[in-house]
Amino acid sequence: MIDGLIQDFIGGWDFGAYTNVVIAVIILLASLIAAKITYWIIEKWLIRLTARTKTELDDKILRTLRKPVYYILILIGVQVASGYLFIETFETFAGYISTFISIVTIIIVAWIISRVVDIVIDDFGKKLTEKTESTLDDEALPFVIKIVNIGIYLIAFMIILGELEYDVMPLVAGLGIAGFAIGFAMKDSISNILAGFFILLDRPFVRGERIEVGGYKGDIVDIGLRTTKIKPPDNVILTIPNSKIISEVVTNYALPEPEVRLETGVGVAYGTDVEKVKKILLNVAKGSKNVLKKPGPEVSFVEFGDSSLNFKLRCWIPDFRRFAVLDELNTEINRRFEEEGIDIPFPIRTVYLKKE
Repeated sequence: MIDGLIQDFIGGWDFGAYTNVVIAVIILLASLIAAKITYWIIEKWLIRLTARTKTELDDKILRTLRKPVYYILILIGVQVASGYLFIETFETFAGYISTFISIVTIIIVAWIISRVVDIVIDDFGKKLTEKTESTLDDEALPFVIKIVNIGIYLIAFMIILGELEYDVMPLVAGLGIAGFAIGFAMKDSISNILAGFFILLDRPFVRGERIEVGGYKGDIVDIGLRTTKIKPPDNVILTIPNSKIISEVVTNYALPEPEVRLETGVGVAYGTDVEKVKKILLNVAKGSKNVLKKPGPEVSFVEFGDSSLNFKLRCWIPDFRRFAVLDELNTEINRRFEEEGIDIPFPIRTVYLKKE
């Protein structure tokens, strides 16, 4: 197609022995002019237009495309011109030049695609990480970029081998076998990484929330690509593989709302005024700054125990940190019972001995 356009442009021009040289020079000049004009249009017009948009994504892409497009247009001109310069005397050499330029062009195109993918994923990643409190997405996005780039350059490498007329099928088969072997050897790591992506997408918890999984309970310290770290109340760090987390039942004490219900039981001696006990327990809960007003606290007389009348105090607190609130409530209940002369009995067992 390009040769036909060139012939139509040259028409009946005849420069004798230098005709092909003149055509090659014209082609080189035309490619250089086209490259300069394209660069100028991107620099002076398109970048200015994209600067008016709300996103910086298009600006970054255009800045990335400026020089590669410039060089690709020149390379195309050199490739076409070389066919005219060496068509008669160095036809084999012209083929080598054409192949070399094709390879360079493939590499540049692969680099362009790789950079554009990096920019798009990075832009998406920044918007995503701003909404999250975990480091999982910070680790996952560079990993995704590397995997995509490896795929892009691997495809480019296959295309280059095709340009060199090399049979790529044995190489593809070898890569498949090697990939299977590596995947089998790293199945646990791959399983954890995939589980990390599922956690990233599903978001069953975020940093700072308290969860219980596989018998372990603690606050989320970090969510990584392969593992999740939690800190239980005894102030140690537990590192749990992500594959274990997605295969277990996860209890999140911060969802669906951070408020949780706290329950504490107390027993009083038989003969104690039940209504008085209820009133004291309610007043203790209502007087605490750590107990929510709505929903309000409740007190129930739950059972007649072996040696006590048993009551249950239920109230709502702002978050899952129960121990400090429970300590405060129990301390105040004990103080009020002492003031009101209400006994908390010890378990009593009466044994009757039968004489024979």
